[in-house]
Amino acid sequence: MASLPGPSGTESAGAMGRADEARGQAESSQKIEDLMEMVKKLQKAGSLEPRVEVLINRINEVQQAKKKASEELGEARTVWEALQKELDSLNGEKVHLKEILSKKQAVHRTPRDPAHLPLRKPCALMGSVAPSLPPPAETLRTLRLHCQEKEAEAQRKQTMLQECKDRISALNSQIEEEKNKQRQLRLDFEEQLEDLMGQHKDLWEFHKPERLALEIGALDSSKEQLLKEEKLVEAKLEDVKHRLCSQFGATGCSAITEGLFLRSQEAATVVHLFEEENRKAQELLEAAAQRQEQLQQKCQQLQQKRQRLKEELEKLEVQVPAQGQSKQEEGTGPGEAANPKPLGVSEEKDPELPTKQGLMPS
Repeated sequence: MASLPGPSGTESAGAMGRADEARGQAESSQKIEDLMEMVKKLQKAGSLEPRVEVLINRINEVQQAKKKASEELGEARTVWEALQKELDSLNGEKVHLKEILSKKQAVHRTPRDPAHLPLRKPCALMGSVAPSLPPPAETLRTLRLHCQEKEAEAQRKQTMLQECKDRISALNSQIEEEKNKQRQLRLDFEEQLEDLMGQHKDLWEFHKPERLALEIGALDSSKEQLLKEEKLVEAKLEDVKHRLCSQFGATGCSAITEGLFLRSQEAATVVHLFEEENRKAQELLEAAAQRQEQLQQKCQQLQQKRQRLKEELEKLEVQVPAQGQSKQEEGTGPGEAANPKPLGVSEEKDPELPTKQGLMPS
């Protein structure tokens, strides 16, 4: 059986690559720390937006994840080195056992020369050999079992080593992804930081005292120029007004003044106020008309009620004399005293008529 190879030149190259990677990580972490210090200074100055704080938090999270991945990678490398050492020791033990096995097999296979053997009795010879060495078949079986156990152990260690290598490669890929993410975040952060610095630089240049003084002077000069132009326009208007007055006389001047007034803002305001007053008067007129219509409807209802009451009163007046006449014919005395009651009722109902009639509008 062939022995497993020990650490070759590829492992040394991997160690050199890991050292370069560690140096690159140290440089990137140094750059990130520099950027963090710059951001903290800008935060103290109070000139950053909340988005930069979010980026700082994300960078801190990435750094923590990177630190955790580095710790896991270190643990995996430690386990891998321990397994590699154990595998090397097992390989050495395996080689040693193979050498012992080959020696035993050579000893048992070589024929002995009977001339060199001392002349002993067979029983004495068997008695002297038997207790010193075990039978060759049993020794060979024991060595084979031991060798199989060592091979199984070596296979198990090899499997564990392969799993550790796979885990290390997965961790390396994760570290590479985190590095790429961190690099992208750093680039985005640098771009945003450059944009912010450019904006602050522009603001600083815009708000310089010298520039502000120049802009204030330019505004003052433009204001003076506009005032001069306004005065010139007013003078021209006065000149035109005087010419028109001199040309058309007093009546023409008044007509011109009236025309100017009608075209002015004051005339438009007066017209607007007049329209509002007219609209309010129309609304009041409509409300009064509705009120008049309601009163007329109520008056009609009262007239109908008065007419109905009048008809009922006439019916009662017709019924009362008929009842009095019938009672007189019967010749009963108390009937004469009972006659005034319906008349009283009619008299009580009659005063209601003027009150209802007084409610009617003339």
